[in-house]
Amino acid sequence: MSAIRALADQLALRSDDDVRRLLTVRPDLILPPVPDFAALAARASSRTSLQRALDNVPRPQLQVLEALVVLTEDDGSAVPPARLATALSQDGMDAIEAILADLAGRALVVGSVAEGFLPVGAMADAVGPYPAGLGRSFRTLARSIPRFGPALVRAAAILDPDSGHEALTSAAAARILEAVTVDPHAWGRLMADAPEGAKALLARLHDTPVGSTATAGDAGASPAVQWLLDRCLLAPLDALHVELPRSVGRAVRDQAVFTSLDLEPPVATGRTTRATLRDNAAFGAIAETLRQTGALLDVVAGSPVSTLRSGGVGVRELRRVREAVHCSNGEAAWLLELAAAAGLLVLDPDDSRWKTTRPEAWESLERDAQWQLLIEGWLAVDRAPALVGSKLPDGTSVNALAAEASRPDAPMVRQRLLSVALDLSDTPGDLDLEVGPGTAGPVPVLTDHAVVGLATWHQPRLHRRFSRLVPGMLAEAAALGLTGGGALTGAGRLVAQGRLEDAALAVRDALPTPVSHVVLQADLTAVAPGYLQPEVARGLLRMSTPEGQGPATTYRFSADSIRTALDAGEDAPSLLDFLRTHSATEIPQALSYLVEDTASRHGGLRVGRAGSYLCTDDDAVTATVLADPRAAVLGIVQIAPTVLVSPASAQELTNLLRDLGFAPASDAVAVAAPVTPSGTADPSAPGRPAPDRLRSRLNPWSVAEEEITAQLVALRTPGPGTTDPAGTADSETLLGLETLRAAIRSRSRIRLGTADSEGNHVRQVLVPLSVSGGRLRVFDPENQVEKVVSVHRVMDVEILEGSTADG
Repeated sequence: MSAIRALADQLALRSDDDVRRLLTVRPDLILPPVPDFAALAARASSRTSLQRALDNVPRPQLQVLEALVVLTEDDGSAVPPARLATALSQDGMDAIEAILADLAGRALVVGSVAEGFLPVGAMADAVGPYPAGLGRSFRTLARSIPRFGPALVRAAAILDPDSGHEALTSAAAARILEAVTVDPHAWGRLMADAPEGAKALLARLHDTPVGSTATAGDAGASPAVQWLLDRCLLAPLDALHVELPRSVGRAVRDQAVFTSLDLEPPVATGRTTRATLRDNAAFGAIAETLRQTGALLDVVAGSPVSTLRSGGVGVRELRRVREAVHCSNGEAAWLLELAAAAGLLVLDPDDSRWKTTRPEAWESLERDAQWQLLIEGWLAVDRAPALVGSKLPDGTSVNALAAEASRPDAPMVRQRLLSVALDLSDTPGDLDLEVGPGTAGPVPVLTDHAVVGLATWHQPRLHRRFSRLVPGMLAEAAALGLTGGGALTGAGRLVAQGRLEDAALAVRDALPTPVSHVVLQADLTAVAPGYLQPEVARGLLRMSTPEGQGPATTYRFSADSIRTALDAGEDAPSLLDFLRTHSATEIPQALSYLVEDTASRHGGLRVGRAGSYLCTDDDAVTATVLADPRAAVLGIVQIAPTVLVSPASAQELTNLLRDLGFAPASDAVAVAAPVTPSGTADPSAPGRPAPDRLRSRLNPWSVAEEEITAQLVALRTPGPGTTDPAGTADSETLLGLETLRAAIRSRSRIRLGTADSEGNHVRQVLVPLSVSGGRLRVFDPENQVEKVVSVHRVMDVEILEGSTADG
């Protein structure tokens, strides 16, 4: 019976709870919904769905699956658990049967303990060309490498001189070599005659089937390499690379597919730190990140961040942000990415500049709400800020907020990181970890190696992306206080469990209360004895320059800094009153003199902006214009007895004067009208609410319980009108592909029905060679030619029993 039909029958016999569990771990099977169990089985057997499912399979399950693919590739027969245990070097059967039951529950294998198991559908394609780190078979290599087929015949003559090699085909020669490599005694005798270095060369390919040798060609090869090539124990891919055939790879592993089954996840046995040190580091990082984020928003509110034509923020803009926030380039890029992820910065499409969504909204939030907003944005954003600064293939670097740092899988990797961190931290003595600084006892430190190792055990196919992204994400988690001193904090534990509100409450209770005063010193500096209240920090930033960073920030006063506050509309009494209110000491005389002296010299020259002006010698005209309410709309002000100015354009002012009954004349030279960015918010506009919290995108394939329930009802109550033609067509296509793959494995001839360019049904007897990428490569024995057929033209496939073809 077809494996797809067998799977459909097994799915139909499952209980509702079992089907519900299947749809929970593989939600893509009902996106969109399917009409019946046949369509469900067909979708579960498709390559795309299987690849998605394999990404979430733990290491031991993946090992068993790959072993099944290896053992069933040649004959396609079901594999009993006992044979699997031998191939996996496993003594006990309980673990194997438990893993097979889990795989069957995920609809990745079909069968039973009594009859054996088969991988479903296109599992061989989903696993890849090198399952279990083993190379391709002799016959597959002969079809892929033109010169390897004749080499197999010559190798068979060397290994078996009585084989009559003149009449051998490559397929028959492949069977001879496989017989030698799968027999431990024959393999031992063969390797006993191997030259020095041959065994060491094969050992280098123990875990990976493709390797490099400096002289792998026919000319100049070392004796060991040439000896292996002559006997086809290595297949030459090109002048420098060779591949270890599958049966040779298993012989190197003592006929095992895997030398061990990794049943237990790796356990970190690294460093520990004290919980108090962890909490101090974490809460210090949280407070510093919140301070830097507020400072960044102030900077961007005053001057939006420009982008490059190629996208992202350039080095100059990044330097400006760095100097204003007082941080490093890496921290500036991280803050920009974090603020954009939380919705605090938005890109104006009209002028391609990043602007704030009103910093007042951020400042109105309590610190725990600010922290939760940043956490939600970080968890959901489909970008990897740690990639900023890394090199691209063309030698350029990834810019902050550039498209090159986009990673759709980033939310999933962060969720796996937090889950792994939770597992590694659940050690005796830390199970009841609290958030507060009073927690005592050692806690494990999360290293990059330990986190990547355990994450890879849970999802081995994602090892490369974990190695690429996890180290940077651990650094980001430390900046957000999810870890401190390398150890998972109580807040990080709550976030990993999805309890964001509880984590925010814990952070609020743990963070020190902001102070509202500073210590003024005679050297024209002010020292903050802790983290300042936002309004106090903003007031100091208006009139002074911060030096250093952290809770005990020093603010230095100078003539330039005082002048900046005066330019913003302050005066000497207001500045001194602010300092008097928020100073724990008397204002030093030197600072009072500095403020008053700078204010006395400020404003001797006045600079403003005007888009147009009006000159008249008639005081009555001046009075009439200023008295009209429409003049206030244009912002007309009098700067001299005979001169009025307005920020409006000359044309707008001319139209107003004509409406008032005057006949103004236009000067040849006019002041240029100001350019207002189309995306700039009006300062007088009402404050915007706090940014909406980003929705989680951890699993784009997730389905609601209601959808699963509706699908179960549809599966259990099929009606005459519920058949979906599209679903039936997909099922038939997958069944046809399954038949083709079976014929390719057995080298059987098929009767293939296809639709020609005019829609006619054409039947031919052909030998299938390979099928991939929507194309079927076949051999036409009647015309002795190879040709390619598009899979979508295939109408029916029938294997001709008792008919085989050797090539």
